[in-house]
Amino acid sequence: MDNEFESFPDEYYHLDKQKLLNQYGQLAGDISAAYNLAKDIEIPPSKTPIDHVFFLGMGGSAISGDLMHIYFDHLKISVPITVVRDYDIPHTMTEHSLVFAVSYSGNTEETISAYRQALRVTKKVIAVSSGGKLEEIAKVNRNTHIVVPKGYQPRTAAISYLFFPFLQLLERYKILAPQSAEVEAVIRGVTKPDFKTHAITISEKLHNKIPLIYASGKFYPLAYRFKTQINEHAKTHAFCHEYSEFNHNEILGYENLLAQHHVVVYRFDEDHRRIKKRMDIVRSLLSKQGVETTDIKLSGDHFLTKIYSTIILGDLVAYYLALRYQIDPSPVTMIESLKEQMGPFI
Repeated sequence: MDNEFESFPDEYYHLDKQKLLNQYGQLAGDISAAYNLAKDIEIPPSKTPIDHVFFLGMGGSAISGDLMHIYFDHLKISVPITVVRDYDIPHTMTEHSLVFAVSYSGNTEETISAYRQALRVTKKVIAVSSGGKLEEIAKVNRNTHIVVPKGYQPRTAAISYLFFPFLQLLERYKILAPQSAEVEAVIRGVTKPDFKTHAITISEKLHNKIPLIYASGKFYPLAYRFKTQINEHAKTHAFCHEYSEFNHNEILGYENLLAQHHVVVYRFDEDHRRIKKRMDIVRSLLSKQGVETTDIKLSGDHFLTKIYSTIILGDLVAYYLALRYQIDPSPVTMIESLKEQMGPFI
């Protein structure tokens, strides 16, 4: 196993034909640029307090709303957040709502549909994309549009250009206090740890296994992000669930195993004490069934840094898992085929 780790770069990196790993290597600079992207842009005024924040998006473009929901909960921000992964907006959206329409390509049809509807409900709508139809509609409606750089995979842009501009915007709407210190901590945090070593080790454990990823309900979006990265990078199935809901149903699946599994559990200081106890007991129960568990324990003073460390580690595990399967992690052929067969969205 040690020899495989030593030879990993020479034997596998040539598979990364689009140099996806480079996008992770420039995260620190991207985060700084992304945070300042919305600093001076003209935004829709708000004469009344904002009662709800909505994120419209799909796939990697929707993760920003999930992460912001975790962050709001940590900061005890009372304004609710709803992530809309659909063609239609919910009836809870009102003229007092703040809406972010997020599509890296600008051509995600579900987001475009929901964006058009949101423009008829509230004036406080901000679109974010690298161009595409979303930008066109914004210009026609004289609606605020933030342009993010082209040349990224949506799933990598999601952790810089599709999250940090929203911190700046929420500051400007007085929903968040200034976040510059937290952003600087994240930048330091994503460049310091040796994510590569940990990611290579975990990818070996997941190789030729079905990954099952668990986190507490509070941090479930991070488990979901990891699952989708394995789907997109390694082009294989992975599954996720949350504590303690899966203790009431899915756990019974381990009594009749039909394939080899490996369990990954995210553990945070902020998890409820009973959740922590459940994690310990479940690890023991799974061990008796012959299922190995890898715990990823995250602690520290800067909450957002912990969140981002989790994301980056999961992303890199998925990246190295793809290379182990002799797969280029960048292309998403079946997704593109599906879009082509769906035809243009009008």
